[in-house]
Amino acid sequence: MSKPIPKGEQVDGDMTAALDSRFLNSLVLQAALVKTGKQFVPVTIDRVEFHQTLKYENGTVDKDAYLLYFKGSEIPLKLAKINIKRLISQLGPMGGSWHGKKIALGIEMDRRPDLGTKGPCVRVLNIDPETGNLKSSL
Repeated sequence: MSKPIPKGEQVDGDMTAALDSRFLNSLVLQAALVKTGKQFVPVTIDRVEFHQTLKYENGTVDKDAYLLYFKGSEIPLKLAKINIKRLISQLGPMGGSWHGKKIALGIEMDRRPDLGTKGPCVRVLNIDPETGNLKSSL
């Protein structure tokens, strides 16, 4: 018979703290939404970075990846094409003009390439982050 597992400490707090993710993902954003009780999180864009090759911790590689960074955080959002289109619609086509702009992030059910099915995805919402009202496009 093997040795029993010793009793550990009970955890009642936020389990997303156990995730070691270099990128903003739907689980982390969902936890932030639960904490605030809102449907979206307002953020301010710090910068956009382009990476010809982006290597993940599991060894997989993405080509031509754009990362969106936010003020007060060093955890970027890897931009899916839908988010790039929404940012262009809201802020214009020039990434440099996005710096300092406020946007709203939320969760939407969409196709997930990593899972091969529909699931929760981080999305740039067409919502004014200050009022919570729908934004008008450019």
